[in-house]
Amino acid sequence: MKNLKLRKSLVLLLCLCMTATMFLASCGSKDPVEESAMPHNSLTGMTEEEGYDTSADDQRVAAFVVENAPDARPQWGMDDANYSPDIFLQGEVEGGITRTLWLYADYNKLPEVIGPMRSARPPYVKFSELFDAVFLHWGKSHSKGSYTGASTVFRKDKVDHIDQMTYSGETDLYDRDHTRNVSSEHTGIIYGDKVAEAIKGEGFRKEPNDYTKLCFNKEAAPVSDQAAVNVGVKYSSKAFEDSYWTYNEEDGLYHTSDFENDFTRDNLLVLYDKTEYITKENYAGPGSAGSVTYCDYKLDGGKGQLFSKGTVKDIEWKVEDGKLILIDPETDLETAMAANEEAFKAAKEAKAETYEKPYMIAGDDEEEGEEADAEDAAEGDAYVVQPLNKGKTWIGWISSNNGGKVSIS
Repeated sequence: MKNLKLRKSLVLLLCLCMTATMFLASCGSKDPVEESAMPHNSLTGMTEEEGYDTSADDQRVAAFVVENAPDARPQWGMDDANYSPDIFLQGEVEGGITRTLWLYADYNKLPEVIGPMRSARPPYVKFSELFDAVFLHWGKSHSKGSYTGASTVFRKDKVDHIDQMTYSGETDLYDRDHTRNVSSEHTGIIYGDKVAEAIKGEGFRKEPNDYTKLCFNKEAAPVSDQAAVNVGVKYSSKAFEDSYWTYNEEDGLYHTSDFENDFTRDNLLVLYDKTEYITKENYAGPGSAGSVTYCDYKLDGGKGQLFSKGTVKDIEWKVEDGKLILIDPETDLETAMAANEEAFKAAKEAKAETYEKPYMIAGDDEEEGEEADAEDAAEGDAYVVQPLNKGKTWIGWISSNNGGKVSIS
């Protein structure tokens, strides 16, 4: 192939989650290639044969803000046998505590109850935007002084969201559960079987825009030869609570009792990100003592670690064109491209399902979207996309500049 005119910002994406019969996603490509003929859950990689309802393909992701204070545990719905979150994000919010964000690809299939629901914070709203999610929450932070609150992010970014504090729809969506004998802020719940009706009632855009589509291996496999049985995550030097996971070889899952239940995940994904602490003065919230200091994540990208099947691999991540991209920094580009070429040839010879070589580059205006060869790649900003094993993922969002770290044994 002739060399293309490459501008400085050109990106080549090569997804390694292909087989001779299919690959599962364009994996965040700047110029997405044709996706697999077999629909799958964009957050877990699961196909219809594996329980994914393909009717969810034309609807948007739903994101729920759920509390993680000791009095909130165990959270309602998180370990539901059928409908635990597809992606479970945990990060620092304020006062050294963490909060969680639950993402579902199919909001028609949710736990009976989700909660305790809590208020929105800007980093969580922005993370949900990477998936074009409808955002559900109970309250929100407001801008004041140098602090930009979730209220401003919702307005400026035009985020479709449902706030219990202002919700006026006809659906009985929110409620309180007082059976635990805890204070009021730990009692807010949302009824899972009412979410689809409420979203429809709000008249939000139904069809999803282009959003993050993670890449998945067809068959689960260790991510490296480096063992990682026990994983400890410290969010920052200011956070007073860490996360601990243990790999169980019998079921192939990571387990934690941090939430006062047996919570399991197929993948653990740690994202190191820059954080900034911003104090909001004259704050009148509960337990504030007149001010509150928020932890703000920058979504700047950086280093990361992927844990699966009792192993760990160092990765990198970035946000590009409003999508989260996981990068494999170790795989040789030419070798990966050659492997993909072989899979493409095999698929053609077998007359298998539609298969496209999943690597494209953005050229100049005259040659936009042409395929790249290794020589072109060497001239551009090329990287290999890191696939996940199919299944459910926990994301630990930690500080790269304020003491976040991971321990492995």
